[in-house]
Amino acid sequence: MTETTVLSVAAASRYAACHPKTLLRALQRQELRGYQRGLNCKWRIYQSDLDAYIRGEKPGKTRKAA
Repeated sequence: MTETTVLSVAAASRYAACHPKTLLRALQRQELRGYQRGLNCKWRIYQSDLDAYIRGEKPGKTRKAA
């Protein structure tokens, strides 16, 4: 898969084998990069950012929505 693969929190939790709330907490704590297209919209996560989170890497700069 490539950099442009975008996952919902549900899909990302299945991929990472963890609970969706774990990823939501990581997003809120800025331990995992993700984006929302608007206020109170669902989170989207690039697979490459999720892979980095799984490896334990710190997130870099924030990314704009695609």
